[in-house]
Amino acid sequence: MKFSFTSQPVLFLLAFVLGVIASYAMAPSNIAPAMLLGLGGLYYVISRLNNKPFFAGLAGWLFGFGFFGLSLIWIGNALLVEGNPYQWAWPLAVCALPAMLAFFPALSCAFISRFSQLNSWRGFMLFVSALGISEWLRGNILSGFPWNLYGYAWGESLPMLQILSISDTYALTALTIFWGASLGFLITSAGQKTKIIIISLSLVSMAAVYSFGFVRLQQERPGARNDMVIKIVQPNIPQSEKWDHNKMRDHFEKLLMLSKAQGNEPQTTLILWPETAINYMFLDSNRAMDLMRAMLEAYKNNVYLITGILLKNPDKTNANSLVVIDKSAEVIARYDKSHLVPFGEYIPLQKWIPLKTVSGFSGFVSGSGNATLKIGSDFSFSPLVCYEILFPGSTVDPLEPPQAILNVTNDSWYGVSAGPFQHFQKARFRAIEEQLPVIRSANTGISGAINAYGEVIQSAALNQEKVITVYMPLKKNSHGSTQLRVFTTLMVLIIGVALSLYKNPALFD
Repeated sequence: MKFSFTSQPVLFLLAFVLGVIASYAMAPSNIAPAMLLGLGGLYYVISRLNNKPFFAGLAGWLFGFGFFGLSLIWIGNALLVEGNPYQWAWPLAVCALPAMLAFFPALSCAFISRFSQLNSWRGFMLFVSALGISEWLRGNILSGFPWNLYGYAWGESLPMLQILSISDTYALTALTIFWGASLGFLITSAGQKTKIIIISLSLVSMAAVYSFGFVRLQQERPGARNDMVIKIVQPNIPQSEKWDHNKMRDHFEKLLMLSKAQGNEPQTTLILWPETAINYMFLDSNRAMDLMRAMLEAYKNNVYLITGILLKNPDKTNANSLVVIDKSAEVIARYDKSHLVPFGEYIPLQKWIPLKTVSGFSGFVSGSGNATLKIGSDFSFSPLVCYEILFPGSTVDPLEPPQAILNVTNDSWYGVSAGPFQHFQKARFRAIEEQLPVIRSANTGISGAINAYGEVIQSAALNQEKVITVYMPLKKNSHGSTQLRVFTTLMVLIIGVALSLYKNPALFD
């Protein structure tokens, strides 16, 4: 059989390989050109399957499966934690999620193939807009899973990321698709004038984004408060031991020891413990509260403990929460996690799935949405639990803007893998989008303090026991609601689809 790059089996294999290549743009590899190559190659593959929506959709699915399969394979590590009775389900876990997520590029590629020719400017516009919309849908349908949006390819390029301060990650994702697709357009289009226009727009826009970021990074930083420090505690407790009842007291005492006063604290100290650092039983224990009170009262000035906690509501439901505890060990504020992890903390469409293991899953109840918690008279923060840091435009309350984002998490589930690095990187994106410092405490993972430019002030390495003490960074003046910017991005993409489908004479062909 004669080999050909245009035969369907080869195109399908190429689509999968291109998805694998694109995954290397994600942390910790951070090879941004791999994403451009992957998207450009996908453009070429779909162009060879024009007017064949089913086959174009299959190619899109194979691209997505290769991309998500490799970049999210670390999720299966949660099943490999010592003592987990569901280790047998590891192959299913590492295949099922990528297989589901791959339907987003699959449907968009089928749509593109059905309604346009990719060798024209209209087809190019449809590819960029439709694939951009599919990424927005992935981040929002059924509570959303916006992990590893294509725009995260630029995670280690601070100049490229500064565009987030006036846009959002979905906009950067659309630009990334535009830049990658222009490479594919070079190969597929026969119109020289159209090629020149598309490539020129691609190069100019990329240079403009980089230049904007370069200039922004020359600005003077907002600085930090000299009257407030935050202690970020990373206790590094192995997941296999975290809920061992024989060791929970030791874990609690370890957190207290790492949080003790040093005697030279400023006017106010905030202590940040990770996600589910304690549970409701500690609040009901006089002994535990006495130990906590003694630790806090050793501080000469104001002190507040902010901790992730597993709470049980009066109706016996569970909540993955964050609480603020004052110097007398009284809970003065509470936030319940709103964006729950699908299949981990809740099961989508649970009541419609007639399986006992599904219907019997209790999970967690979600909170009421973004909140701003206040400490004293002059500090407020947006609390985010675990993967809530993923969602562009959904990390702060726009009606009551905070001065910082405090994120607690537990990445010990995923061991030494790409997961903790990807998770921390997304916190940097939110810092630039919201122009707020992000303070992050992980049980283990990567804890740290990030300023409003996405720069890491200090951090703790994966699997390291460490306490980070930094003066509270100041926020940068905001340029409007990120929620509004996300909505604007979606509207631009929808208009792009509408224009590409509008039956008018070709403008450049």
